[in-house]
Amino acid sequence: MIPSSTALPASPLLYRPTLNGLRAIAVWLVILGHWTHLPFPVGEMGRITFFVLSGYLISGIVWKQQVHPGAPAGWGRRLRTFYARRVLRILPPYYLALALGAALPLATLHQYPGWFVLPFSNLLFYRLQHWGEGVGHYWTMAVDEQFYLVWPLLLGLLGRRVAPFLALAAAGLLFRAVWTAWFTSGFVLVLLPACLDMFATGAVLRIVEHRPRVQALARGPWVVLAWAIWVSLWGLTHLIGSENQELWLLTYTSLGSVAGFLTLAWVLRTPDADYQPRNGFLLHPVLQWVGRRSYGCYLYHLLLPVFFQRAIFRLFPATMASGPALREFWLAPIPTVLVLTPLLLAMAAASWAWLEAPLERWKDKFTYAKA
Repeated sequence: MIPSSTALPASPLLYRPTLNGLRAIAVWLVILGHWTHLPFPVGEMGRITFFVLSGYLISGIVWKQQVHPGAPAGWGRRLRTFYARRVLRILPPYYLALALGAALPLATLHQYPGWFVLPFSNLLFYRLQHWGEGVGHYWTMAVDEQFYLVWPLLLGLLGRRVAPFLALAAAGLLFRAVWTAWFTSGFVLVLLPACLDMFATGAVLRIVEHRPRVQALARGPWVVLAWAIWVSLWGLTHLIGSENQELWLLTYTSLGSVAGFLTLAWVLRTPDADYQPRNGFLLHPVLQWVGRRSYGCYLYHLLLPVFFQRAIFRLFPATMASGPALREFWLAPIPTVLVLTPLLLAMAAASWAWLEAPLERWKDKFTYAKA
């Protein structure tokens, strides 16, 4: 740990409580999408928002704490602090979730444990071309961890200008197009290069968020319009003809990144005399509570349906006269959501109280050395 006499405050960015409210909404869009299997990809709205938010927050930390190559002397030591803080925040709860999944047991974890212990589950799913039972969501965590590893180096190369990050975002779209044409479109979106448009868009927002033109666009109607265009793209590529669905796979994260950009700009916008953003609902105590525990909600949300399904099959065996009908009833979307929601919130609350909050306090002991 760096001595406190030469350290900077642990929190590198201004605390924005509205982000907790946004996290709560985004994570439950993902959860409800997975639990209900809706035809419309509502969960993708949450995932895109989270990736854009990661690009925004991590870029801000790296730039403010100067932990990238080319920063003033000592950047390597500050980079080690950055990684230590990320490890403490992310990995212990994740490994606990893996242990619970192994105890359930989940077959994919037992067959390929190394791919999950190290941040490569996204590559495993690409290799298998299917999701593992109860563990499919861990690909996003693998991508995030790979992003943490490479992003400080990329920021050192690209500087703090908008154009290189727009080029990087275009590179993400180009990668998906080339990979789809030369190899396969299946599972291409789980690869880190295919996600660069979302991370780069977050970095762009970090650079331009206070510019007058961005502030003018940071309004609710523009956010609604952006997501409406995104929804329209889904409708045009899925409802009119299945032959257009590959166009959706190529472009929806890029278009969604624009919507995520405007959403975050609106959430982060500071009220002024001319405009009062109508995002105060994000400060509601329920959303704040869930937002602080959103990581736990995400970690465990696919374990519970597996447990629930196995319990229902045991309680209502096929030999029971009404067994099939009862199974169909309890495993329908509405009963599943009603039963699993309180269980998930209880698990997330326990994870926060007994693991994540103590780790947050420990993480704050790792402070950044002065440049």
